[in-house]
Amino acid sequence: MTTGAQEELTDELRQHRAIIDEAPANIYVKDLDGRYLFVNAELVNGTGIAADHYLGHTDIEIFGPGYTDVWRRNDLRALDGRVDEIEVIGDPIETVYRSLKFALRDGVGEPYALCGISLDVTDRYRAERARGVAERRLAQLEGIDGVGRFASGLAHDLKNTLSAVRALVELAIEDAAELRADATRLEAQGWLETVLSEAHAAVGRSTDQSSRLLAATQSAPTLPEPLDLAGLLGTVRPLLRTIVGDDRLREHVPADLSTVLVDAGDLERVLVNLVTNAAQAAGPDGCVDITASAVVIEERIGTDPPPAGPDLDPGRYIRIEVVDDGAGMTPEVLEQARHPLFTTKRGGSGLGLWSVQALVLRNAGALTIDSAPGRGTVAAVWLPAADPSATS
Repeated sequence: MTTGAQEELTDELRQHRAIIDEAPANIYVKDLDGRYLFVNAELVNGTGIAADHYLGHTDIEIFGPGYTDVWRRNDLRALDGRVDEIEVIGDPIETVYRSLKFALRDGVGEPYALCGISLDVTDRYRAERARGVAERRLAQLEGIDGVGRFASGLAHDLKNTLSAVRALVELAIEDAAELRADATRLEAQGWLETVLSEAHAAVGRSTDQSSRLLAATQSAPTLPEPLDLAGLLGTVRPLLRTIVGDDRLREHVPADLSTVLVDAGDLERVLVNLVTNAAQAAGPDGCVDITASAVVIEERIGTDPPPAGPDLDPGRYIRIEVVDDGAGMTPEVLEQARHPLFTTKRGGSGLGLWSVQALVLRNAGALTIDSAPGRGTVAAVWLPAADPSATS
């Protein structure tokens, strides 16, 4: 841009300065190299950066590298045609703008500068992202509700199955009574013991399946309340050690950990399910670790939906991890692990991880699973941390 053209532009902007400064949007002009030639009062006041720190400098000099690279690419695109894009300040995100950029052209149509008009849409952007998370969560809950309706039909089938098993056991009991009076039929006793054993196991499996389905799909859970995780672990520890073994269960829970906002019964069932899975994966010689930590999910650029990690609103959470040193899962198994009735275990119900996900979703949390062959599995439950002011 020639000096004359720059002076002409500056004079023109000064003439309209009063109007431009009153506009409820950031208005700025840059030269073709990205250096600021003009900024209005809204931009200065909104960012808290003096006009002198803008003029003659580029975005990367003012804000640093990273997200400003996107701004520069948009600037260059705008020289060929108007650009209307979402741009942000900060990563984690501080402010979100909808930016309209276009070239200023001379008499022969050649661009000599770039003008940008950026409107603060932070509140709208965050509301839309929150709605996206809520919609995805609703879809998951609707899927669980659908399985819940299926569970009603399954419960009916289980009732019929259990009735048949009960009849089989009653017949076996009658035969056993006859054996006591007829020594010649003692050889049949082994058969009866087998039948009774199989019937007992079938009843146990059916009862376990129906209990898990009902626990995961009940429509009116207790409202989540602030809960001390260490206290809950103290209550459920004897059961967990029975599942894993005293010397193979290790806990790493800080004493000063924030309270978690969750239904106590739901979290107890989650821990029992995850520890049971981990113990089975670790085998008789493996170990299971329970760790907990406070984490903050920040609003990052390019994470809607997130490429990895929990699909949650930004905020404070408690992350509870159950880690085993077993064989791990292949990508194909990991992809299906949370599907209802999917299992790779002989005699498994396929409801463990599915019910965990249902219970966690019901408490406004998320479940993530990280696993690969040869490096075990990390099942992480993310639950909202209780507001300290509400518990003080």
